[in-house]
Amino acid sequence: MLTFTIRRMLSIPPLILVVSMLTFLLLKTAPGDFYSQMEADHTRSLTEVLRQKESAGILVRLSSVEMEQLGDFRDDGATWKFRNDGAETPTIIKDQQVVPEQGVTELQNFQIGVTKYQRDDEGVVYRKVGPVEGFFSWFFNALTGDFGRSYKYNREVFGIIKERLVNTLTLSLAALIIAYGLGIPLGVFAAVKPNSKLDHSAGVIAFIGLSVPTVFSALLAVMFASYTGLFPIGEMRSLDYNLLSPWGKFLERIHHLILPSLVLGTSAMAGYMRQARGNMIEALGQDYVRTARAKGASHFDVLFKHAFRNAVNPLVTLFGYSLASLLSGSLLVEMVFNWPGLGRLIFDAISAKDEPLVLASVLISTLLLVFGNLVADLLLAMVDPRVRLS
Repeated sequence: MLTFTIRRMLSIPPLILVVSMLTFLLLKTAPGDFYSQMEADHTRSLTEVLRQKESAGILVRLSSVEMEQLGDFRDDGATWKFRNDGAETPTIIKDQQVVPEQGVTELQNFQIGVTKYQRDDEGVVYRKVGPVEGFFSWFFNALTGDFGRSYKYNREVFGIIKERLVNTLTLSLAALIIAYGLGIPLGVFAAVKPNSKLDHSAGVIAFIGLSVPTVFSALLAVMFASYTGLFPIGEMRSLDYNLLSPWGKFLERIHHLILPSLVLGTSAMAGYMRQARGNMIEALGQDYVRTARAKGASHFDVLFKHAFRNAVNPLVTLFGYSLASLLSGSLLVEMVFNWPGLGRLIFDAISAKDEPLVLASVLISTLLLVFGNLVADLLLAMVDPRVRLS
């Protein structure tokens, strides 16, 4: 058991490295970035935009000596060169002739070999950081807990994710409790009496849960809340939240949580119910169940001490994937209910090409998936002695 846990823990760092690198490279290959619109806005100073890109780690400023070391290069059909004369900015030479600083308009973007450069309004040249250099710079900083600053929110990425992750985990765990708390009992009781009214009713519930899209269920729930006024619509708290007592704040959060967790939980419940029913029917037909009944074991012992203990193994295995699927599936529910969760944050970050926020969000989601699978394996080992022995 300990060896298995250590082996799984040692496999996490390579997985995180590969997922992070692939995400980083995909973001870099996408056209444009967060600052493209800012550079196209003529009301903004190019110097201001490039300095923001420098602080974000996208650009590296070159000194006058480094600019001179670039040597001769061609751009727009002309030969250019920077000459360091000891001034704050080097002298620019075009086709072996000195060009006045205010007369240079061509060198805003130029390339030497495979390296790209940008030049601001004050004559400062910046080197664009390559994807490999940029990734490892970000990754080593992330290992120390520094995920960078969000381009869009201009805040530390870790602080933003921490707020949203708690909200999403609250929603996902509530939905998980509903899915397992309703799906497994209904599946077990339906399997005990197959082809009964209860079994057919459970089948109808499963059919509806698997057929109706989550976004449609969320819209129906919002319509229900709007017409009845029984539940709040949107957000996690009301306007007078800060005026409530601690107990009142807790009840307020629960009140806002009911509808989105029901929508997310009932859609997942259908799959768990069908899985539990199928596993129980298969387990009840095994020889060890017939032997237990022949020995005079009670109906309760046959169901829960013999059949259910073996039928629950696949459901425990599904737990790790359930957490990840609920986290990804909560995006639509968060959008419809205006729930400030991690799914909405990732969607907004991808739309805005906020690379530090996207990278950190993917990293956190991967860790949650790995952690969920590890917990599922450990729980399976606890309920099944054969796994412990292997």
